[in-house]
Amino acid sequence: MGYGQKTVTPSLPKRFPDRDEIATVHAEADALETGAEGEETRRLAGRVLARRDMGKLVFLDLVDRSGRIQLLCPAARTGEVDVHLGDIVGAIGKPTKSRRGEPSLIVDELVLLSRIRAPLPDTFHGLTDVEQRYRRRHLDLLMNDGVRADFILRARIVSAVRRFLDADGFIEVETPVLQPRYGGAFAEPFVTHHNVLDQDLYLRIATELYLKRLIVGGLERVYEIGKDFRNEGVTYKNNPEFTMLECTRRTPTTATR
Repeated sequence: MGYGQKTVTPSLPKRFPDRDEIATVHAEADALETGAEGEETRRLAGRVLARRDMGKLVFLDLVDRSGRIQLLCPAARTGEVDVHLGDIVGAIGKPTKSRRGEPSLIVDELVLLSRIRAPLPDTFHGLTDVEQRYRRRHLDLLMNDGVRADFILRARIVSAVRRFLDADGFIEVETPVLQPRYGGAFAEPFVTHHNVLDQDLYLRIATELYLKRLIVGGLERVYEIGKDFRNEGVTYKNNPEFTMLECTRRTPTTATR
């Protein structure tokens, strides 16, 4: 390559529309007889986390948020499979069940959507180094199915809490994160400076005081699921940035003499 010349990277498609979820296709393939193919063409997209070459047949494991499925890529249908571990691909084909009874997709067309730029950790054992797991949570999510399931479960728990409180007449609100005076606990706050107002402000350590103001304003039942910040130590049970649910409501009082 001469001086001043640039390497031209082939353009990749920006979209792969109308794709199906892997879990749905996996269930469809599981219902088939061994060696049979489904009638409907399916479109899957996800990340390649395993590859096995068996002569003119390449096996790929494709993963999306719903699950994992085996791709069967016969050279007669797909041509050369230029795919690396970690690449994101689209696969077009029909559900099938392999000779060993594995629910699969037999691929007619394989589309490279995004090429990985750095090698993945061991895709068989997953990311096992504790330090790396906590410092590179995106890799932890990618490599460990159980961690991904925990994140999904957490989101569903939060949604269930919201539904419960909404059904009980509570109103979800948002209160200021930057506060002129922190309150609600004895924890140490983070301090920042507002340039326009020329005033120090604090990241909230709790939502309590502003929720009580809303009660005074007549909302009567309020809650917030929000970020709080405490400028203190870090342990496996304690993080300076955390999510907290706080709810409060007005209770009737009886006048006494």
